[in-house]
Amino acid sequence: MDIIIIGGGASGIFAAINLKKNNNRVLILEKNPRIGKKLLATGNGRCNYSNMNLSPSNYNNPDFVRNSLENFSNEDLINFFKLIGLNSTYENNRLYPVTLKANSVLAVLMAQLKRKKVEIETDSEVINIKRQGNKFKLFTKDKVFSCDKLIFACGGSSMPGSGSDGRSYKLLENLGHTITKIYPALTQIKLKSSYLKHLSGTKVVGEVKIYAGQKLIDKRYGDLLFTEYGISGPPILDLSKYLSLYNDINLKMPLINHSENFNRDEIYSFFYMHGDYSIEDLLVGLVDKKFIHYILGILEIDRNEPVGNLEKYYRPIINMLFESEFAAISTTGFKNSQVTGGGVTTDEVSNITFESKIQKGLYIIGEVLDIDGDCGGYNLHFAFASAYNLGINFYNTK
Repeated sequence: MDIIIIGGGASGIFAAINLKKNNNRVLILEKNPRIGKKLLATGNGRCNYSNMNLSPSNYNNPDFVRNSLENFSNEDLINFFKLIGLNSTYENNRLYPVTLKANSVLAVLMAQLKRKKVEIETDSEVINIKRQGNKFKLFTKDKVFSCDKLIFACGGSSMPGSGSDGRSYKLLENLGHTITKIYPALTQIKLKSSYLKHLSGTKVVGEVKIYAGQKLIDKRYGDLLFTEYGISGPPILDLSKYLSLYNDINLKMPLINHSENFNRDEIYSFFYMHGDYSIEDLLVGLVDKKFIHYILGILEIDRNEPVGNLEKYYRPIINMLFESEFAAISTTGFKNSQVTGGGVTTDEVSNITFESKIQKGLYIIGEVLDIDGDCGGYNLHFAFASAYNLGINFYNTK
């Protein structure tokens, strides 16, 4: 049996390792000069490959991913890497190779491909696919390939510099599949504010809420980092996809770290207790100094004004401390996104075998599906889990 895998990323490599048997030929076709390029960039080069708190609820289509996660858990992935020579560690529930180097993960996976004699053709972008009887014929710029079974593991549109530029969706459409709306996910958000340059580099820990008009859409907790263009941080990455799904988006967030440990009455008392302080001297004990400039600028208050003279401003100041509002403009796009939202609709793919319901012998795994997870290793875990589940069912469904 001849098996071709389009895409030499995490899911493609893992599928090849799980599918290679002595009596078949497995070939990876990769458009880049090398395989695993995107894998090297994950987790800021440290390869956050899974999470200790792994659940279907961390994904946009929980029912579809449930079987994969049950059959291939975070512990299963840890054990797999251990068996092929790589130990793991974790920080804040995020799983990493113990080396904290993505190239360690790629190295052990490459070694497995070599041991199993998986064939790899790089610089081989598939530009057309034709069905001929029970076989698939694949065309690149220079060659034609034929196979009995075809596996799409080509990623989405995020990080196009890694090779995931979204062109593979057209190939799947030509084979009869439906592609949902495609949009960047796990990326930064651009804000509308004249204070961004001043706030750049300032961090606050707390809960950020995202609204479409007056409707609360979602909320997340964690480190929030202001930048010259807007805001970043894990909670922002998780919420960023909503900018592609809703209009009139705004964010509300505290400026006080761990604001959930305070109540507004405490801050009111703090103001009354220090009426002889300047407002700047009072706020310096509550928030980062850069936030003071922002608060006083918005409310047009002189930084030297005594707190006792500002009683009418107590409520507006405290409201900003606990829930400042920023209008969102857009995300920073596919170039900076870690994963793609949307993709091949899951109604057309088996969540057990990952075989297409449209084309027998065609399998679709990983990011090219309409599956996206939270920030924290969830997307890479699904790439591995979908490939594993394909492998364990593959020879029972041929």
